[in-house]
Amino acid sequence: MYSQFFGNYLLSKQAVTTDQLVHAIQEQHTKHLRLGTLAMHAGLLTALQVDNVVIRQTHEDRLFGEIAIEEGLLTEEQVEELLNTQTPDYLLIGQTLVDDGVFTNTDLDKYIKSYQKENEISQLESDKEQQENLDALVRNLFLITLENVPEYVLQYLNLLFNNLLRFIGEDFTPLNPSIVSEFVTGRCSSQVVKGDFQLTSYFDMTEDAAVAFASRYVNDSFTEYDEYVQASVEDFLNLHNGLFNVNISNNNSEVSLQLDPPVSMDNTMISCSTETILLPIIYPFGIINLLISISESENSVLPETKNLNSLESLNNLEALMNDLEKMS
Repeated sequence: MYSQFFGNYLLSKQAVTTDQLVHAIQEQHTKHLRLGTLAMHAGLLTALQVDNVVIRQTHEDRLFGEIAIEEGLLTEEQVEELLNTQTPDYLLIGQTLVDDGVFTNTDLDKYIKSYQKENEISQLESDKEQQENLDALVRNLFLITLENVPEYVLQYLNLLFNNLLRFIGEDFTPLNPSIVSEFVTGRCSSQVVKGDFQLTSYFDMTEDAAVAFASRYVNDSFTEYDEYVQASVEDFLNLHNGLFNVNISNNNSEVSLQLDPPVSMDNTMISCSTETILLPIIYPFGIINLLISISESENSVLPETKNLNSLESLNNLEALMNDLEKMS
């Protein structure tokens, strides 16, 4: 699932804009990895050699592999091996950005090598190694802007990314997290995990994004926001938080946690009296704003909320949601 974090890495290096990344995410599923990209990633060809073969292809109706073999750049065995080798999924998003003219093959080669080096990503051989790399990527995501994030929050997000991948789809990219004191919700579902520590999570999105999210989750085609869409989003949140509680209990039998039922917090001003993390997650269908409010025990003060019923408040909400939509 490393393409999701590769996108965030490119954002952090200011190699792409949010709009360019979202477009690449939308387009990558319509494309396949080309032999030149595979050869460059394997260290068999340089970016310049790939570009030269592509230039020849613009004048000759021939396959990349045929030209590379003819020029002595690759052997037939190497071409066959490249076509049959499992490759990391972040290559495709990089190739899509090259196709979009955001950067060149030379740039892509540089970013991939620096991404692998900084995150210690190699050819993974086991589920354990993949999990260790995901742990490191989640930590690096927070080190960009935050410090002293509790271990259980990292575990929570680690599980969330896996669940998004499993139930919703792999075409997402997390943006950098931040600490917020207030947040105005759109369509929002919330749930409290309480016990030896307390974690309140909020899943906020626009109506259109909620419809698309729910459609993916239940493998159906909702056309408008209604109680079934809301129930589907709440079901995902409840499933995720339930799995989180089980994982925490399995890792430490002395920790006791319970789940409150999920609740709707539509059009609500959340005023955070405890440390609250905002993590926007971009899907092609829109932005999911995940908020996590953390405290040490269930006796700690929860974020205050206020329903936005006044015209002025609703106007403020609309303006904020419009700003978020411009990011997608």
